Amino acid sequence: MICFDTWNSTLRANCGHYYASPDRAAAGWMGSFELHRRSGVDVAGIRCPPARITRTRQGILRDDQEHFFLLHQLEGETGIHHAGRETLLRPGEFLLLDSTRAAELSVTGRPAAFLSAHLPRALVLETRREMPQAGCKIAPPHPLHAGLRGLLEADGAQDNAGYIFELVPLAFAAAGPRPGAGSLTSRKHRFRLVRETLELLSADAQLTVDSLAARTGLSRRQLQREFQESGTTFTECLTRTRLAAVAASLRHAARQGRRVPIAQIAYGAGFGDISHFNRVFRQRYGCAPRGFLSNCNLNGSLAQDANSLAPPPKTPPPGRACLFPSNPADG
Repeated sequence: MICFDTWNSTLRANCGHYYASPDRAAAGWMGSFELHRRSGVDVAGIRCPPARITRTRQGILRDDQEHFFLLHQLEGETGIHHAGRETLLRPGEFLLLDSTRAAELSVTGRPAAFLSAHLPRALVLETRREMPQAGCKIAPPHPLHAGLRGLLEADGAQDNAGYIFELVPLAFAAAGPRPGAGSLTSRKHRFRLVRETLELLSADAQLTVDSLAARTGLSRRQLQREFQESGTTFTECLTRTRLAAVAASLRHAARQGRRVPIAQIAYGAGFGDISHFNRVFRQRYGCAPRGFLSNCNLNGSLAQDANSLAPPPKTPPPGRACLFPSNPADG
């Protein structure tokens, strides 16, 4: 965690001339600001105790770089007045800021944590003629919400840069029909959005081709064609996603040394028939779920024994709190 003066100067150095003032004595104000690389762009992880942040005409004129900032609220709430709109950004929601327009952000009550993806304005506008709607927010029911969330969870991947500059303008398009995967020009990008939306909805035991088609803005026939051209089917992709969720839960339980009700985990992942679940799990992993868990426990014990023979890791010096997991690809 860092004091207000350090946080404020870090904000200005990375985002441009945004001016912050704390809502309480700066001496007791502690926040964090961590910059990482996600989807080929800079993404800041920001924790902000109560404060007011403004973007004035003077600040706009002082900056020689122009950006769109894609905000994703993680904790708390942020009041935003921008582009003639006033909104309250809540956890899970996205909003687009335009650095060429004045803005006011207010964090009141408890601290807020959010991500801010820094998108060069020229690249956002390069492939689309219409101006994205700044000041508008996107909530989870939006068909492109899953795709936006996946962009900021890409753990430093560089091959997503083209995708982010196509998806963001589409998500915040000013007018026209509700955007969906069909509006993306790249087949790879379309299927990625379909897959990420399926992953988001996979725990719903009632998920069908038709409901997924509605969420992605495709017709049933278009959606089936996207799966076919990617060498899979809706059923195969959904089953694989649910199995991966169960396997991840079993590995997590093994690391914590917990006994878990496997049937309950399977139901939670979206499986409605335990016999079917056991059969497809064995086909996928070559053993029954209980055997998979036992193997995870065994491997964890062996790893723990090996670690006990190694010298203890060096304790890093105290520093700023980080909203991201450590990732060597971030550099």
